[in-house]
Parts: sequence; C-alpha cells; structure tokens
Amino acid sequence: MTLNITHVLFDLGGVVVRLGGLPIEPDWFDEPKPAEEVWRIWLTSEAPRQFESGKIDRHRFSRDVITELQLNTTPEQFLAHFSELPEGVYAGVKPLLSTLKQRYATACLSNSNELHWQGMMETMGLEAYFDWQFSSHLMGLIKPDADCFEFVLRKMGVQPENTLFLDDNQLNVDAAKALGMHSERVIDFESVTPLLHQAGVIT
Repeated sequence: MTLNITHVLFDLGGVVVRLGGLPIEPDWFDEPKPAEEVWRIWLTSEAPRQFESGKIDRHRFSRDVITELQLNTTPEQFLAHFSELPEGVYAGVKPLLSTLKQRYATACLSNSNELHWQGMMETMGLEAYFDWQFSSHLMGLIKPDADCFEFVLRKMGVQPENTLFLDDNQLNVDAAKALGMHSERVIDFESVTPLLHQAGVIT
C-alpha cells in the first residue's frame, strides 16, 4: 500500500518514549483493571483531561483524579508514580526520525503536561527531531477530541489524507481516522517500522 503521505505525526509515550507503566496503577482501583481499560478511563476522565490540557496544576490534579476515580492511593504517592512514567527514548528512535525528516515533515502530538513535557523535549533531546512539537497542555486541546487534531492540521498546513498518525491508544487512532487521516495503532516502537513500510513511507 502506497499513500500520498507528506507529514508523519507521532504520539510520544508508548511510541517514541518508553513508559515505566500505566498512568494509574491497576491495584489503585477497588477491582484491578487490564491495561486497555486503564487507558480508556485515563483518556475519558475529567481530571486527566483538565491537567493535560493545562487547566489545572499538578496538586489539584492529584487530588481530583483520586477523588474522581476513587483511587486507593494518596496525592503524594500518585504524583511520585506519575512523574516518573517517561523512562527514556526507545533504542533506534532517533536514527529513524532523522531519516524520516530528510523526506517528510515530522511532528509529535502528545497528551502531555508540566511534569513530562520538558524532560521529553530537552532532557531526552527529542525537540530537534520534529519540525513541529504539539503538547496538549500548551495547546489547551487534547486527544481524542476532533478539535485537537484539526488544530494540528491547520498549524502544519496539511490535508488529513496527506498525514500519517501513529499512536498507541485506539481511541486516538479512531478519532484521527474519523477526520480522514491515515492512522495506525502502535503496540511499541518495534511495530513502528513495519507500519511505515506498509504505508510506503520507508522502503
């Protein structure tokens, strides 16, 4: 399959950046939940959405998420866990991004926040590998909302059908597809290269 792709858009956590677990420990719920359900809850709950769209600070967020989801933890324990989620860039990411950037416009679109964003861009050195860097907490917009994707497409000046978007959450993939973007779910970085081959982005 060969698509007319001009822009390649990456989620960060779980795609480019290795995560050290889930944003909510499964055993913080009264009944432990599988990873897919934890992510669904995370993406659709009000407190994470408020924090990762920059509307509340970390302290309000830690209190609100515990109250909203009735988690069996403390604000301090939650923040200690959540702050350390991004562990580092997957091996092979930077050479691949460097190669892609020679032929395509590249961007990242991440639901991120004041605790994670600077570390990923500066400490991990990812900023230089993307032509555009979009974070939900700086845009005030968040995936999987349509207006988040529409904002990014306008900023890049590209049509949806010319964009390939890779994300590890099916809700986000489905939202991008609904707007006409080419989008695939990534399980981890090892699945990125085969998907890029499949799309005809790399040979």
